[in-house]
Amino acid sequence: MVRIRIEISYLEGVEDPEASTLHHNLGVLGYDTVEDTRIMKIYELSFSEDTHTAMGMAKSIAENLLINPVINKYDIIVIGEEE
Repeated sequence: MVRIRIEISYLEGVEDPEASTLHHNLGVLGYDTVEDTRIMKIYELSFSEDTHTAMGMAKSIAENLLINPVINKYDIIVIGEEE
């Protein structure tokens, strides 16, 4: 079994309204030294495949289901392998 994490965030230059709201609220609460905020979605998937096949499937899932390539980027990370 292979465990994979897919991390999705906005591309540079794309406005992230949730992160902007968080940044504003941090300032209101007195955390004025926080210079930037970014929000990321994380999906963890377990595959009953070898690592190479699981990585390919994760890439396909990310590109066909989880992201909008106009505004999002993604990273795929293997977080665990078991035999």
